[in-house]
Amino acid sequence: METRDLENIIDREKINIINYKMKPKARILDKHIFVDYSQIDNLIEEKCILAEELGHYYHDAYYTFNSSQIDIDKAEYRAKKWSYYVLVPFDNLRRAILNRN
Repeated sequence: METRDLENIIDREKINIINYKMKPKARILDKHIFVDYSQIDNLIEEKCILAEELGHYYHDAYYTFNSSQIDIDKAEYRAKKWSYYVLVPFDNLRRAILNRN
C-alpha cells in the first residue's frame, strides 16, 4: 500500500491530519492525526506512521498519558499489527518467503 492509498482511507474516514510539533512523532485523538513532520525523514517513515495511527483508529486502540504500561503495550500491539497487515499483505509476504532463494 502506498502513502496515497493511506491518505485516501484518511479522507474517506474524514480524519484530519494536523502538522503539530510534539515529542512523539504522531498521535491520534478522535478523528485527528497529529504528526510532527519535522521529525519525519522520508516518505517510507511517513507511510509507516500513518498506517500505525490508522491501526489505532480502526482497533479503537487508544491510551492516555496516565494509562498503565500494559494498556499502552496492548494498544500499540494492536495498532502495529493492523499496519503490518496493510503495509505487507500476507500473500506478498508469503511470495517473498517462498522466492527468497
